[in-house]
Amino acid sequence: MIVDSPGRTGMLYHCPAAAPRTSTEALIELIAALSCEALASGMSLVQSLAAPTAKADLAATTSAGYEPLAELIYMRLDLAEPTERKIDGSLSWRSYGRFNDEELGRVIAATYEGSCDCPKLRGVRPMDQIIAGHKASGLFVPQSWWIVDREGVPAGCVLVNDSADLDSTELVYVGVVKASRGLGLGRKMIQRVAADAYLRGRRVLTLAVDARNTFAKRVYDVEGFREVDRRMAQVIFRSQAENGQT
Repeated sequence: MIVDSPGRTGMLYHCPAAAPRTSTEALIELIAALSCEALASGMSLVQSLAAPTAKADLAATTSAGYEPLAELIYMRLDLAEPTERKIDGSLSWRSYGRFNDEELGRVIAATYEGSCDCPKLRGVRPMDQIIAGHKASGLFVPQSWWIVDREGVPAGCVLVNDSADLDSTELVYVGVVKASRGLGLGRKMIQRVAADAYLRGRRVLTLAVDARNTFAKRVYDVEGFREVDRRMAQVIFRSQAENGQT
């Protein structure tokens, strides 16, 4: 089945291709048909996640028209009581409400330039759909969505939502604009949201990062995140269905 999500995306779920009495051919046909129907109904894309070792599942979705998107590394940080840190006077922090979706969209778009995170997704959906998808990823917490200004100019953003698990919170998106990279801003944003999450009673911060984004992965490693899982993300786009490629 395909579960519809805000932001005009879908997530594919199917029985294991290697399960007993499963017809691989029938499964491929079913995945292709469901995906075409979902995309024709207005979804911009449908994603599928599988373990790197699930070769039969990956082969089935590939045969149904899906293409590789990213190897996602899932990471976890056990939060501790925050320590005092030196305040960077060049930075100012604005939470959601002190900016609107239009401004946030401009900042997010600026952070995409030169980024290694899932480059195939760029330009596929309008920014309002992207932001809607971020808001729907977990429980939207407006006070945990930040734009960071450096010397009065937007330099990055970090978006954190709570999980249904009352102990956990998720780093939904973090990005730094090109002109502000190499200044340690990514680490400062992570430290800020980790401290805020702890003070709100959360004890775990999770995230997923594209394995190709080695710079971000190093930052997360330094900040104490540890890898807990990996998944191969695949995607099929509406343009493929419209062009009869499935």
